[in-house]
Amino acid sequence: MIKLIVDSTAYIPKDYIEKHDIQVIPLHVLYMDQEFEEGLPGSYDKFFESFTKTKLFPKTSQPSPEAFVNAYNKVIEEGNEAIVFTISASLSGTNSVANLARENCLDPEKITVIDSMSTGQNIWGYCMEVIEKAEEGLSRQQIVDYIATLQENSQICFVPDSLEYLKRGGRIGKVSATIGSLLQIKPVLTFKQGTLLCAKKIFGMGKAIADLIAMIPKKTKRLFAIHIANTKFFDVLLAKMKEAFPKTKIYEGELGPVVAAHIGPAVGVCYIC
Repeated sequence: MIKLIVDSTAYIPKDYIEKHDIQVIPLHVLYMDQEFEEGLPGSYDKFFESFTKTKLFPKTSQPSPEAFVNAYNKVIEEGNEAIVFTISASLSGTNSVANLARENCLDPEKITVIDSMSTGQNIWGYCMEVIEKAEEGLSRQQIVDYIATLQENSQICFVPDSLEYLKRGGRIGKVSATIGSLLQIKPVLTFKQGTLLCAKKIFGMGKAIADLIAMIPKKTKRLFAIHIANTKFFDVLLAKMKEAFPKTKIYEGELGPVVAAHIGPAVGVCYIC
């Protein structure tokens, strides 16, 4: 049987994880002199309540190799094989750790590690696809090849509430952040195949959300409305997505502290074609 292992930045809901017996390897967050493991969606409220009110900037770190080795060996000892998805190697060293751990597990041939070249609900969507294809009888290698084709047409897009967190993370300059805040300019950030870009700069959140939705292809296999820190703009985004895609199932997703450390409160869309 093909099992799934992901790191915590897949942000898969607890009920889905339990239903499909997915192992989650948490990344670590250092915040206010405390280090903790990133939990599952629904457990971030206390962190975000503080994070959005302070000027303290969290740091993140990848899991230990032992965490992955233990997960791999559990799969192998149960007579199964595994596909492992990690946050993009361009954002974290987690993929390198996962590959190192593979070399030190009981049977490396039973484990395939995939750089998602993304994060968040793209990974959840890939897990959905793996489960469906495994049920259809595809082999692990056939599924891995299939996922590679999906990655070419998958994307995650964000509109941050403000530019402050991008400035703190060194991704934009202080002057740009100040001007953007004064003019209410909202960047539309895209993350595809491991590359983060500012696709557009839009005046006002309403127009930015409209442009965000316009970027979604008419035909998608998986579509997600996502948010960081339960921002007040999420309900607006979700309602407009339902208007634009009335026949498409739209999953709702929450992203946690690791991604928030880079972007801050935000709304976004995620799709797999």
